[in-house]
Amino acid sequence: MKFFSSAFLPVAFLGLLLVVATAFPTSELPREDVEEGVTSNKPMRTTSDKTGEQISYLIKEVFELRKQLCKNDETCIKSQVAVSENNLNLPKMTEKDGCFQTGYNRDNCLVRITSGLLEFQIYLKYIQNKFQDSKDNDRAQHVQYSSKALIEILKEEVKNPDKIILPSPTANASLMEKLESQNDWQKIMTIQLILSSLEDFLQFTMRAVRKA
Repeated sequence: MKFFSSAFLPVAFLGLLLVVATAFPTSELPREDVEEGVTSNKPMRTTSDKTGEQISYLIKEVFELRKQLCKNDETCIKSQVAVSENNLNLPKMTEKDGCFQTGYNRDNCLVRITSGLLEFQIYLKYIQNKFQDSKDNDRAQHVQYSSKALIEILKEEVKNPDKIILPSPTANASLMEKLESQNDWQKIMTIQLILSSLEDFLQFTMRAVRKA
């Protein structure tokens, strides 16, 4: 038995084509979307915006490490106590770096930021596996990875990469030996100081990047 007569077949076939055509989305973008993509006045995300996001993320992660190190004790978190026996020469910003509002110089500032983050690498390496919780150790490792990624981003912005100061491997090896020879209390205070100094450095970096 035939379900459709021969006269009905063309009509049925046309109806099937219409169903298929509406079942699948067209590959063309709506006109307004195309025009918006071409003529949109929405600001594009700049390199500075993306760099700022990564710096913000790093600041947050560093602060979380400080909280865990201090067991969320506010006095410890806010402490800027330095261990005099260490004589640590942690990177910091000065007026001559060109990162402050007065005398701001973008190129000099980017060189200083990049050089400073490179100096911090040996200290970030030192704090690896120094936390009791494995999650905190993972976070410390991720902070170092993220700081390295930030360095690579900043290097692309520096007009004269030759001005970037690379740490001495010999000096780093000597510093690491010195840090590892400390007693437990000194190590905790040293890690706190490293994280606090890095957080301050990143805060200055954030303000400088926003000016760029």
